[in-house]
Amino acid sequence: MLISTIIPIDGAFKCMNNDMFKNPDNHYTFWHCFHGSHYLKPCPTNFIWSQVECQCVRNAVLPTVTITTTVSTSSPPTTTETALPTTEAISRNFCFKVLISNGYHGLKWTNAYVLDTEIYPQWSESGFYSAVKSGTWVAFNMNGDRMTIAIDTPNKFSIKSFVVSSAWNDRVTLSMVSQRASTYYKEASFKIEKNRSTTIELNWLDINTITFYASIKNSQHGEVFVMDDLCLDSNTLSTSTSTSTSVETIDKCSLNEALYQTHCYYLDGVGGECRYGYSLGSETILSLIADSFIGLNYKTAISGNCCVITSEKYSNYGVNSVDQCNTQGPFTAVPSLNGGGCRNHTTEHPRQLTFCMSN
Repeated sequence: MLISTIIPIDGAFKCMNNDMFKNPDNHYTFWHCFHGSHYLKPCPTNFIWSQVECQCVRNAVLPTVTITTTVSTSSPPTTTETALPTTEAISRNFCFKVLISNGYHGLKWTNAYVLDTEIYPQWSESGFYSAVKSGTWVAFNMNGDRMTIAIDTPNKFSIKSFVVSSAWNDRVTLSMVSQRASTYYKEASFKIEKNRSTTIELNWLDINTITFYASIKNSQHGEVFVMDDLCLDSNTLSTSTSTSTSVETIDKCSLNEALYQTHCYYLDGVGGECRYGYSLGSETILSLIADSFIGLNYKTAISGNCCVITSEKYSNYGVNSVDQCNTQGPFTAVPSLNGGGCRNHTTEHPRQLTFCMSN
């Protein structure tokens, strides 16, 4: 998505978090909140803002329904055209979701997201609220798919306990399967409800993988579960022997940014010019979190050169031209060492792919 104009404003709109918001007065624009400031940004021509997809999408004329009503026997029928509700109006919006990046607390996270429940007061009757025990942030599995926490062998961790609720439905079964030394170890299942949290005590020691999956009997689809106060024990988590991890401690990144430790990272076709509050990230960090950009998009502009500008003097990471070089995202391929022939690359293109991190 190319943004050509940024307009600071001083109106009544108030930012709560760094993210993108629908402009109810004009769907050809949207609000961008960033570090306490708010900006009104335009979508490209023939695009409108979708809060469901958290990006500008191609405009489509809404279908209409013709309703004919008879006013009186002496008057002609009155015809009214009413726009059908869009998917955006009826979908549960996860625009403020934050993917827990691989490497957070030394672990590998798959389909593990967090969100701030304060942003969703309309969900007060859901499991997103009943699961809250510490602060306002909770973790969940996007789209009801499996969530996995893992660590590379020979490292290991232990899972002690956590608080959990079902997001939307009752009589949901939460199942967990673990591995120790890459072989089957233990499994367990618990019933969870929407309006009542359950504290699950596992005390599974020295494992290297645990997978969570929630479902309703005889259903072919997974269910969303919501988790808080996840208590893990591992020599990679901290200098202490045990850490109780409340998801509130996870800093929130903006759209198309990846979280690693305490910084937010993004890729953009901006020729080495990071945004205010950001600076060039290192190739070392890029090598650790590159896979986190799968499914994300350029921050503001498509690149014109696939060798990644980092804080190093030379560019040694790039995207292979046969994969997704200089094309619209979301990313299906990410920078790799010497990818696209990038080795000791020094020439800088005005829209060269750039790796930026929050300060």
